[in-house]
Amino acid sequence: MGSIASRLEEKQRSAAIEGKLVDLRQAMRVRDMEVAMRIAATRDRLCWLAAYYSLVLSFAGARHASMHRRGVPMHFDNFFLPLPIAFTLMPPVLFMYQLDFALQPTSVFGFRIGGKANRLAEEANRIREGVRHCWFGHPWLPEVDDGELWIHRPVCLPLAFEEAYRRQRAQGAALRAARGLAPAAEPHWAYFAELCRQDE
Repeated sequence: MGSIASRLEEKQRSAAIEGKLVDLRQAMRVRDMEVAMRIAATRDRLCWLAAYYSLVLSFAGARHASMHRRGVPMHFDNFFLPLPIAFTLMPPVLFMYQLDFALQPTSVFGFRIGGKANRLAEEANRIREGVRHCWFGHPWLPEVDDGELWIHRPVCLPLAFEEAYRRQRAQGAALRAARGLAPAAEPHWAYFAELCRQDE
C-alpha cells in the first residue's frame, strides 16, 4: 500500500508541475504578444511622426525658397517656420493616422491606406519570430534583427521543472512525427538552475 500511495503521490506531483509549466508557457506567450504589439505600434507611430516632420520640412523649404526668390532678407525672425503653420499641419496628420486604423486596406489617389490592424499584427508576428526584416516589410524603412530582443531569451526555472520540461518537448516532437509534420524549430525557452538570479 505504501508503494502504491507513493506512486500516486508522485504522479500527482508530476501532473501539478506539468500543469504549472503549461500555465507558465502560456503566460509567456501572452506577454510576448503584448510586448510585440507595443513594439509594432511604436514603430507605426514613429513612421507617422517621420511623415509629419517631413511635411513640416517640405513646407519650410517651400516657404524659404519663395522668400528667397522674392528677395526677402533672411534673419532670425523669419528664418524658421512660424509655429501656427506647424500646428495647422497636425490635425490632418492625426486624422489620417486614425483613418488608417479605421479603414480596411484600400487605395486613395494611388496611395494605400487602411489596414493598420493587419499591419501591426503581421509586424508583431515578425517580432515574435525573431527574424531580420525591414519594418512592416517595406524596403525604405529600417532593417532590424528582432532575434536580439529579450523576449527571445530563455527564462531560468528551478530544477524541479527540468524533467517535466524535457518530457513535454519529447511528447510534442513525438506527436508531430506521428502526424507526419516536420520537427518544430522552436528553440529552448527555458534553462534550469538551483538559484535563478534576476540579472541572468
